[in-house]
Amino acid sequence: MLLAVDDSLGRIMTALEKASALDNTVIVFTSDHGYFYGEHGLNEERRLAYEETIRIPLLVRYPPRIKAGSVSNDLVLTIDLAPTVLSLAGVTPPASMEGRSLVPILSGEPRDWRKSFLVEYYSDTVFPRVLTMGYSAVRTDRYKYIEYRELQNMNELYDLQADPFEEHNLISAPAAVPILDSLRTELARLRGSR
Repeated sequence: MLLAVDDSLGRIMTALEKASALDNTVIVFTSDHGYFYGEHGLNEERRLAYEETIRIPLLVRYPPRIKAGSVSNDLVLTIDLAPTVLSLAGVTPPASMEGRSLVPILSGEPRDWRKSFLVEYYSDTVFPRVLTMGYSAVRTDRYKYIEYRELQNMNELYDLQADPFEEHNLISAPAAVPILDSLRTELARLRGSR
């Protein structure tokens, strides 16, 4: 399947190049989130707040505004794609539109950007393996706090800088109390801003 996607993208780019439109076309490559393949002892699942499923690829090509090979570690979301495409097309995104244009990030311009984001999942009965696994989570550039709705004493806290594979839950660590308090406050703020 990945080879077919690669081949198809190559054919699209070749057709754009033949039409002398390649460098005037915005190409966005992203995907849906993935499944676990043994990480965290899980498989067949993708609804939990671990990095393997909440992080997805995002590549954007548009030579007039984006330097080839540039990389950003800013926290961007799929809701940022629509305002980005509108901005690149010269259209001002409506104020009511969720997300923010990525043009400043893509252009390497200084900006004030989001410092955290909300991840949520609500329990349902369609997938029994995640019954009562609803959660709200906050992700910052360094930390993640996951608060389960139905499961008692199962919340999780990770320092993604020191523990990028989320193997060491710090929820009970005395030294993590100030971080946990800060993340709980931020989670409440994000939930209230919806």
